Formats: sequence, structure tokens, C-alpha cells
Amino acid sequence: MDANNRHFTELLDKTDSAFQRLLDNPGSPEFTNAYENAKQELDFYISHMGDQLRKKYQNY
Repeated sequence: MDANNRHFTELLDKTDSAFQRLLDNPGSPEFTNAYENAKQELDFYISHMGDQLRKKYQNY
């Protein structure tokens, strides 16, 4: 597995884990923040990868 896929998988796992903790503790500000931060990190990574792919394939 290349580094990008590994990082993507780690971010997915982190987001899933944070979401599960939030589901188990719905009123917790700590778990809400952890989930929001993990989700934001994943969203940024997906956006960044999309930008890289667009640049790579813009001439095709």
C-alpha cells in the first residue's frame, strides 16, 4: 500500500473511531471536538488529493 492510501486509511479509521466515541457519549464536548477535528482533517485530505489529481490529469 502506498503512503497516500495508508494515510487515507488512517484518517478514515480516526474519523470512524471518533464518531463511535461520540455515539457512545453524545453530550461530550471533548468527543464532539475530536470528531469534528477528525472529519475536518479527512475533508482537507480528500480535497487536497482531488486538487493533485486534477493537476496531474489536466492535460488529458
